[in-house]
Amino acid sequence: MDTDLILKIVPHNFFETLEYMEGKALLKIDIEKGIKIAVCDIKMKDRFTLEDLHFPDEWTILDVLKETNNIYTCLLKTEYRGGTKFQQLYGKRALKKVRQLLGFDIIFDLPFILTEEKVVVAFIVKNEIIKKFLKMASLWGGVKNISFQPATFSEYNILSCLTERQKEIITAAKKSGYYDVPRKISTEELSKKLGISTATILEHLRKAENRIISSILAGY
Repeated sequence: MDTDLILKIVPHNFFETLEYMEGKALLKIDIEKGIKIAVCDIKMKDRFTLEDLHFPDEWTILDVLKETNNIYTCLLKTEYRGGTKFQQLYGKRALKKVRQLLGFDIIFDLPFILTEEKVVVAFIVKNEIIKKFLKMASLWGGVKNISFQPATFSEYNILSCLTERQKEIITAAKKSGYYDVPRKISTEELSKKLGISTATILEHLRKAENRIISSILAGY
């Protein structure tokens, strides 16, 4: 989404020092109390430190867990109660509607990314709630892009985004040393080993690689 609402809520110089925020883990969401606690990476721009960042009153850093290359991994608490900037902008009725909608069976997920140009949020929700949620999301900014994926249960496996054939071929390529450096088997040798054409091998590998990379970098 665009950052229309975020730019109204944060201090005017917020993005002068901040490069991005990225959610790493959601620890607690209490809709009734309007509280969210999460672990976030906060990347500051060159020449700035976390002490230079001016947060909205509703955001509090509870602890700094790690600092590496000007990226601060923080335990962050946000509170959305009466008297917040959101309520001042849109009124009590809008705040009540937001809380009611968030009270449905919406499960927030990662990625969560915040920059000056965009906000990326992920969530799991029933189909009948999607339209209501997107209508509410329009309060936060124009929706630039939407990606839908079926919410099916499976143990986490990065290869779950592949078809069975793609999984079979890319696994065989890995086991045969195709991805070793230096490469232990050529595409032609791999095609002979699997009994399919070189063109077919390349097509399956490229599609599989693209799906894996797209899955890892979703939201970036």
